[in-house]
Amino acid sequence: MYQVTVGSVMTPDPVTVRPGTDFTTILEMLLSHDIGAVPVVSDRGALLGMVTEADLLPRREDLADGSGRPLPFARQRARQRWDATWATTALDLMTTPVPSLDAAATLAAAAREFGRSRARRLFVLADGALAGVLTRGDLLMAFVRADDDIVADVRQQALTRVPGVDAATVGVIASGGVVTLTGTVERRGDAELAATLASHVLGVVHVVNQLTYRLDQERGLARR
Repeated sequence: MYQVTVGSVMTPDPVTVRPGTDFTTILEMLLSHDIGAVPVVSDRGALLGMVTEADLLPRREDLADGSGRPLPFARQRARQRWDATWATTALDLMTTPVPSLDAAATLAAAAREFGRSRARRLFVLADGALAGVLTRGDLLMAFVRADDDIVADVRQQALTRVPGVDAATVGVIASGGVVTLTGTVERRGDAELAATLASHVLGVVHVVNQLTYRLDQERGLARR
């Protein structure tokens, strides 16, 4: 069964920085590209971490109000904040680990990862190197498709994969992502498989299966 992968809907070749990239350059990149985070990669493209706007805020705030170095017995959070204030490179500023997934992952897997990690973006890897970035908006836009395109893909990607079923004899109607299947097939299993495969087509949010069948394999009876 053909399934759309993360690699086909991601934004490829995202802006990146190296571990030694300085604070000012990172800030300028975030502002000029209107992005909230930039991935940090090695010379070979391996994903090491990311620097977000939130990672830069402690420095901007503390330098502005003139906060002094915390005492040795200060809480760990205060000491970490001070360290972040004086961090000067991506290596010191970056957040790890970074939410990521493979380019071959399905959109369903991406949706689950967004839910699990609560991340705004997922970095996409291919052969161990950074290949792109996927935002929640990218994922949602992948499901916005014209009804005619959905109908065509249901016929080509789903119905043609049901043995013994002539896709041309099955009625397919799509409206707002809801697909309705009508007509008659030979077996109950054919009707169920057609609906299952149709539900995996990109843009389909629900399948109304109105297919009838001549033979119920579970009961061994012919239907009229």
